[in-house]
Amino acid sequence: MDPVSHALLGATVAAVGQPRARVRVAALVGGVAALLVDLDVLIQSESDPLLQLEYHRQFTHALLFTPVGALLATLLLWWWTRTRITFRQSWGMACWGYLTAGPLDACTSYGTQLLWPFTETRFAWSIIPVVEPVATMMLMVALYRGVRSEQRGWLVAGLVGIALWFGGAAWQQQRATVLALEWAQARGHQVAGLHVKPTMMNLLLWRAVYKNGHEIQSVAVRPGWWDVSRIYPGATAPWLDVEKPLPGIPQQSRLAEDIRRFSALSGEFVVVHPQRPDWFGDGRYAMLPHTMAPLWGIVVDPAHPERPAPFDNFRFWPSGTLSVFLEMVLGRTLAG
Repeated sequence: MDPVSHALLGATVAAVGQPRARVRVAALVGGVAALLVDLDVLIQSESDPLLQLEYHRQFTHALLFTPVGALLATLLLWWWTRTRITFRQSWGMACWGYLTAGPLDACTSYGTQLLWPFTETRFAWSIIPVVEPVATMMLMVALYRGVRSEQRGWLVAGLVGIALWFGGAAWQQQRATVLALEWAQARGHQVAGLHVKPTMMNLLLWRAVYKNGHEIQSVAVRPGWWDVSRIYPGATAPWLDVEKPLPGIPQQSRLAEDIRRFSALSGEFVVVHPQRPDWFGDGRYAMLPHTMAPLWGIVVDPAHPERPAPFDNFRFWPSGTLSVFLEMVLGRTLAG
């Protein structure tokens, strides 16, 4: 999730088990420790653009790395905490804060290697968008009141509220999944690798994407809470089988290897961007949930197969994109 939510949850969890006198310092230590998890963004290489993508949410997010990450946070803050708590107490607070970050990211859709180095499986429960304002505000209010009053009851209330909200999100995802499967089966689709994830900043509208033969199908689903559920039929695109020779790209070239690496990082959901045939993108993500225009991917240049494939964002906002998205969130019929 976003850094603010990481810091708030880390601070709340670190402070909730502390006596009143240590609630404030624990909140600071836990919040800073939770932020350090995303230091993997510093792992970059000009000669290997995909390196940062491979290490994103990898070892720094692993549960086993918690003591190490917490130690870094403890050392970073020791100049301030040494007159207030012991080193061991600070490290314990940092452990609790750091421990929250990996599972929180796993609640989103990209995937987090929680059990690295035992497995490179990316856990992606896809129940919460990266930015989720309700959860963030809930934590912000609970932490503010808890730290200000030094009353742990506020912190407990915030954590209970988050647990209930995330439980409701999982239930909403299950409803969206059922609707997407019913829609696909009614059309005789052979559903493989179904992904159902919330759209940005809400739990009302969901994107479902799956493989149907040699195509990837998208569909937007709005399982109504108090009104009628809606389905917005989506676009399709051929998915690239990168194990087969690609036209004009030697199989043993650096470019072919980068395409295979990107395919693995994209769950083998690679599609060609509809506006740019030289952009290979991750078909699991799109600006609008019923389209197949990927948000990011690699730029492919067959004329230079010896060069690494640059990673790029493909985030275009065609006219009317936001209004269409809002209409879908509100469950309205789209024009045309």
